Amino acid sequence: MGVPSRGAHFRKSFPCCPKAFPNRLLSPSTWRNLGLGLTTAFVGLGALALFAPTAAADSLGVVPTTPESHAVNEKGMVFLGIRDVAVAAALAWFYAERKDREMGVLTTAWTLVGWDKGIWTLWGGAGVVAFIGTGLIQS
Repeated sequence: MGVPSRGAHFRKSFPCCPKAFPNRLLSPSTWRNLGLGLTTAFVGLGALALFAPTAAADSLGVVPTTPESHAVNEKGMVFLGIRDVAVAAALAWFYAERKDREMGVLTTAWTLVGWDKGIWTLWGGAGVVAFIGTGLIQS
């Protein structure tokens, strides 16, 4: 007697909604590949923030005006770079282990950490990442 998959347990628990939006839009393998694409993007963003913090801040529209704000800006971007590389490493591990829901939870959590009311360029990216994370959680 085999152990039922997590998906079968979910469908038994919630028979009214076997595939909710946005999961039904794409196949599970496509959601996994989108998660892998996010992993690649997080590595790139993290590397940019680690090796060129001023350029990373400029790309987000953050322009320091005083020497003190330059120092704070550089430290903040390095912190964000470390965060992005750590998230990418965890996502790559989850991808290799075929843990789609865990990838979704991590990307959604990363989105919540990324919100900032002053940097509007992050809002569009956060929406895309949250959409992919939600699809991965449901797959």
